[in-house]
Amino acid sequence: MPRVLISYAQGDPAHSKWVANLAARLGADGLEVIIDQYEPRPSKPWQDWINDEFRRATWILLACTPSYFKYFEGDGAGDVGRGVRWEANLIQQELSANKLKNTRFIPLLPTGSGEADIPLPLRGFLRFDPDERYAALLAILRRPPAAGDRGKPAPKPAKHIPNPYPGLSAFTERQADAFFGRDEDIRRVADRLIERRYVCVVGRSGTGKSSLVAAGVLPALRKAQPRLSYLRFTPEDDPFARLADALDRLMPEERLRSREAPRVEHLADGLRANPGKALGLHLPALTPLLVFADQFEELFTQTPEGSRPAFRAVWDALLGVEGVYLALTLRSEFFAPLADWLGAAALGESLVPLDPITDDARYRQLIARPATDCGVPIDDDLVSELATTARGMAGALPLLALTLQRLFESRDPVSGITRAAWRAIGGLAESVKCATAPVDEAIDADPALLAACNTLFAALASSVDGIPTRRSARVAGLRRDSNIAYLIDALRTQGVLTDTDDGHVQIAHETLFQHWPRLAGWCARHAIFLARRREVEQAASDWQSSGNGLLIWGWERQKPAIEALCALGGIDPLPDPEYTDPGIHAWLALRSTLDESLRGFLRPEPLALLDELTRDETSPVRREDIGRRLNTLPDPRKGVGLDARGLPEIAWEAVAVPEEGAVVTLETSPPQQFRISEPFRIARYPVTWQQFKAFVTADDGYHNPAWWEGLQYEEQPGRVQWDFANHPVINVLWYDAMAFCRWLTARLGLEGEVVRLPTEWEWQWVAQGGAAGLRFPWGPDWLECGGNSSESGIGRTTAVGLFPAGRVKENEVLDMAGNVWEWCVNQYRDPSRWRLEDGMSRVVRGGAWGGDPDYCRAATRGSNSPGGRSEDLGFRVVCSFPIDSLGAESLSR
Repeated sequence: MPRVLISYAQGDPAHSKWVANLAARLGADGLEVIIDQYEPRPSKPWQDWINDEFRRATWILLACTPSYFKYFEGDGAGDVGRGVRWEANLIQQELSANKLKNTRFIPLLPTGSGEADIPLPLRGFLRFDPDERYAALLAILRRPPAAGDRGKPAPKPAKHIPNPYPGLSAFTERQADAFFGRDEDIRRVADRLIERRYVCVVGRSGTGKSSLVAAGVLPALRKAQPRLSYLRFTPEDDPFARLADALDRLMPEERLRSREAPRVEHLADGLRANPGKALGLHLPALTPLLVFADQFEELFTQTPEGSRPAFRAVWDALLGVEGVYLALTLRSEFFAPLADWLGAAALGESLVPLDPITDDARYRQLIARPATDCGVPIDDDLVSELATTARGMAGALPLLALTLQRLFESRDPVSGITRAAWRAIGGLAESVKCATAPVDEAIDADPALLAACNTLFAALASSVDGIPTRRSARVAGLRRDSNIAYLIDALRTQGVLTDTDDGHVQIAHETLFQHWPRLAGWCARHAIFLARRREVEQAASDWQSSGNGLLIWGWERQKPAIEALCALGGIDPLPDPEYTDPGIHAWLALRSTLDESLRGFLRPEPLALLDELTRDETSPVRREDIGRRLNTLPDPRKGVGLDARGLPEIAWEAVAVPEEGAVVTLETSPPQQFRISEPFRIARYPVTWQQFKAFVTADDGYHNPAWWEGLQYEEQPGRVQWDFANHPVINVLWYDAMAFCRWLTARLGLEGEVVRLPTEWEWQWVAQGGAAGLRFPWGPDWLECGGNSSESGIGRTTAVGLFPAGRVKENEVLDMAGNVWEWCVNQYRDPSRWRLEDGMSRVVRGGAWGGDPDYCRAATRGSNSPGGRSEDLGFRVVCSFPIDSLGAESLSR
């Protein structure tokens, strides 16, 4: 009688009733039907029960709903949908083993479901809506399972022999009958476990540590203790969560829960806070229990350093539960960190070194027996050749297993595994190239797959001390990209990727970092980025767990880390018009892809400092400190420094003028009015030291006579004082400012417009907020946070733009009140005059760091000789028509 298993997402009573009715109907029609549910609870652990049901089922029906698809892809919160995720792993493993041929999985579409609810690996195969095509479904289920093409059942092969060689994946308990060559090692580890209850298996990569425990030691212990439970976990970046996840999967799934958070989260929190109590509540019911901490080097390569000591308490708590046995495997390169973590004495009494296999007899056994035990012959000369080749190669076991897996798949129906097939592969290392060749060809032919491959490698590779190593990633997140999903399925099929037990995927073995050219080359090119990512992830975790703000990195370390994450993510940042630093461009493109911890840790220091400036409570002294710090980074703000050509980069702000013109009243005696007829642009900040020094040092700059026609030239510019790059230039003559404007006009190649000093009515129009006629740029009253005046107590210039509350209302022009007086082009006594040859005093505007706030009013006029220098006097430029074409006659005359 055909045996049918129905897999579905529980939680919706109406859907559960639909499944129960379908099962009853199939049962009435003569089929043996099992529903994936927990009530009545099976006598054995649920994972063992469902594994057995999968093996026994003739057909497996998948009731495809939106929830089922979500859980299948691993998107369920916490423990919700864990059963579907477990079954998804079993389904994907079987499809991979069968080269994506579907032999017995049938998607069902309940009313209201559609193609989008079918898991991606099963789309395109035969599917049914049982409510409308029940008879057709029943006819299929009464036949033996098909093993052929998509959409069309094909005859099942007369005899199917599962491949006994695991390839690059480790042996599991189910493959124990095919695990050979380690009998003495199995005995040593099992005896040590029985004696001490914990063991540390340490050996080089490729010696078969994981296989030894899972396929050798575990079955040996089960012979002595048939009711032994088993859980395996790898530490990854959070060993508490990974152990909690494995423990949660060993326990029956919660169907009804009153707490808000999933059980697995409570378990993880309990392991962090009080591991003895947390484990004491749950483990006794599961004993005897073997806890297998596999790939324990991840504790030292992925787990944040601050979390490692706390996990030592979990280890002790596990040993404190009677009936719990502990086994860990570790690459020998990490022996010293393990000794520090576990303690020399504890490690000494639990250590079992695992050496490479070196004798011919054991190699011949592990090569030949898996095939011959299932009735497939293997050429004896080939066995000898493979054994000799493997003995001469370090870490040969995974390559040998992959080679044998491929030889078994391509075996001759009569002769079995032959030397001809071996010669076609070309060698142990070449077996990797053979396995990856179909995927490599697809990647080379499709740029989209190449980009997806880079993203996948970035998710699955890390670097420790310059050595590439594995890291796992959640399958659900990766599969959201269809190209990455295709690669995952293809690489699973070729045995290059393997699934963990908790919805993650990883590179099947470290040997691929050496022997898969594409992966090895990618890791070599991205080694520095991988190392930086590992460093910043651990630092961010330590910062978050400690709550210590002093652990936040400065920009000197943040920037390379951000750029590394962009490179690994395939993100090509676009320039941002407000910032000159490529690191900030990278951050703006990257931030939405980061988790909360990294986003907080890597928020660029310059942006944090600029944000602090926007707070009114930030003191003037703190503002000065921020300006000095920005200067050292260097300052990323547009308009403060130089462009890519080495020219002053002016952040121009457009100034609107009404169609009928703008009339400005000057505080002359008597008051005079001047009209502005044309819009113009004004610099956001006063000219900075860095910008002015570019003029001074340029070959065609300060000392070029062309810029000084009609102007007073001095061989040496003014005294350098407070010359931080982002501070306003001071000690400049009116003549110096005029020459600067001529030089910049020429260098910018302007046509029809010029860079020049503003007229004082242009300057005042901006400072008073245009037609608003404000007393200060922001309003009627002085603000302490509005500008650098005598009230700030600083007593010198500050970096430009440190008082953003003082910006011009409705505009982004800053520092028009305080910091430095600014030269205007026109005379003080007769504002309509500006000619060069007159030598009369010129207007200065805006007040300065040493003056009272009243001097910082928008309308306040000051004066200075064009040949006079001062430590509180700088200038700002405008871009407009030449003054000759504007006219400058007073309207009051």
